Amino acid sequence: MDTVERELKLAPDSEALLDALAEVATLGPFQARGRRHELQYNSFFDSAAHGLELARVGFRRRSVAGQALATWSIKGDAEHVGGVASRSEIELQLDPDTPPALALETLRAAARSRGARSLAEDVDAALRQGQPLSRPFLETETDRHIVDLEEPSRGWQVELALDRMRIIGHDYAEIEIEAELKRGEEAALTAAREAIEGLGAVRESKGSKLSRAAAHLRNCGCARSD
Repeated sequence: MDTVERELKLAPDSEALLDALAEVATLGPFQARGRRHELQYNSFFDSAAHGLELARVGFRRRSVAGQALATWSIKGDAEHVGGVASRSEIELQLDPDTPPALALETLRAAARSRGARSLAEDVDAALRQGQPLSRPFLETETDRHIVDLEEPSRGWQVELALDRMRIIGHDYAEIEIEAELKRGEEAALTAAREAIEGLGAVRESKGSKLSRAAAHLRNCGCARSD
């Protein structure tokens, strides 16, 4: 089972590019095969000693308006090449009220069973600093439009996510384009990038939404809620 997430992450110069991409019928060699809209609420957890942060593991609960179950996930540190971030990721659908410590243990076991040994070991190291607290240290809301792209002759499938994110309780917001490779080789992401650049100016995103949001909390002098 492939546990590696491969995403192209771009910051558009104009929010209008998000609206244009949300309506495309074709994008370069791709055809739009489906569209949907999600309002996501993301909660990030850690221990009092910041063990997961030190181990460079992201631990998130994502709830989507209208869905009963939440997506709990752990993600390892990303490698960035040409705007494409590759990292180990494990996701499970669990009750949103699952205690974070139990959710993390379940995800760690799933990482071991799915062959993501390094990610499981990073969680082991984090847990030596303590269990995750029950309250998140960071909460965000993301208004996401999704376009499913396909190039069947080459077996390419890409999920295009158009995000407007804000930190709940803070004067902080950002926009981002994510193109996640669902099927095929990474050349699909190169083709997607070239097509996006043909519609509007973009630049490579620096880090992840979590790292940028956490940096905001540090720089604004705001106390973490944990």
